[in-house]
Amino acid sequence: MTASAAMVAEFDDVAGWTAEAVEQLGQRHAIPATCRGSASPAALAWLAEACELAAGSTLLDVGAGAGGPAAWAAERFGVRPILLEPMPAAGRAAARLFGLPVIAADGRRIPLRTGSVDAAWCLGVLCTVRDKAAVLAEIHRVLKPGASLGLLVVVARGPQTLPVPDGNHFPTEAELRALLAGAGFELLDQVGPPGPPPRSWSRRAEQVAAVVATRHRAHPAYALAAHQGERFTHLFASGQIGVRLLHAVSRASTQVTDGGMMSAPRDQDGFLHELEVEVEAEVSLVEASRPGEVAELPITDWLFDPTDAEREEIGLRGLLDAVEVLEDGARPDDHVA
Repeated sequence: MTASAAMVAEFDDVAGWTAEAVEQLGQRHAIPATCRGSASPAALAWLAEACELAAGSTLLDVGAGAGGPAAWAAERFGVRPILLEPMPAAGRAAARLFGLPVIAADGRRIPLRTGSVDAAWCLGVLCTVRDKAAVLAEIHRVLKPGASLGLLVVVARGPQTLPVPDGNHFPTEAELRALLAGAGFELLDQVGPPGPPPRSWSRRAEQVAAVVATRHRAHPAYALAAHQGERFTHLFASGQIGVRLLHAVSRASTQVTDGGMMSAPRDQDGFLHELEVEVEAEVSLVEASRPGEVAELPITDWLFDPTDAEREEIGLRGLLDAVEVLEDGARPDDHVA
């Protein structure tokens, strides 16, 4: 599914501009600015405690954007995040600001092994996809049995009589409960949105937003993103939509394939090693094409678009980083009690 121009502006262009502004203002601005529109410290704390995040565990952030919530969880709880993000500028911003592993993919097809992840988050994402069942089913597949899923979802409170932001499809709370049950999750807890963030948090986010506005206000993408934000503001103010935080756990299940019944693999170390070898070979091929040198040639001499090659390399390196996180998690503890 191709994202609309408004969604690319909102989730990709603004993410890249945000990273540039953070680099100007300082790293203390990074997490508040890159949590914009998705989470406050109180919301993240509720989700982290509900999911019982623990140091060294893997946290998959589906639709991670520029990485703020995952970076917050790594900083506060010592988790090892893996970011899944389809928007290239957003993924580059997360890697650039926080050095986190980013896989360039969307939630309908997660390139991770079944039962390989300790916990997952999906914050402010479900309302932006039509096939919510497919996303939740894929998250369930990669989670270990009994693992936690934390959700921040914008839900419909009734008929939307006001214009809806482009690309958004708000579920009702009843629809959301049914989707979770259908994907194999047990809903354990849910709350409304916590209070507003501390002034120190919102001030830093506003400072970054001001730099972005000063630099890019004349850009068409800025106007598209602002229009999306205005529609959200009107819907929230009218009470037609609201925010819910949810905690669910993955029920144990057996996957069915064309070849019969399939459970989690026994030789995960072997699979990860094979995947690592394959991805490293792909990286070598991209590097051999020398996209940097091609970019310096006249466009008429290009045999391929070097920008596409550079994006592919970034995605492959993000996948390699994710494999490393999973390999470390799969190794037995070397310490003896």
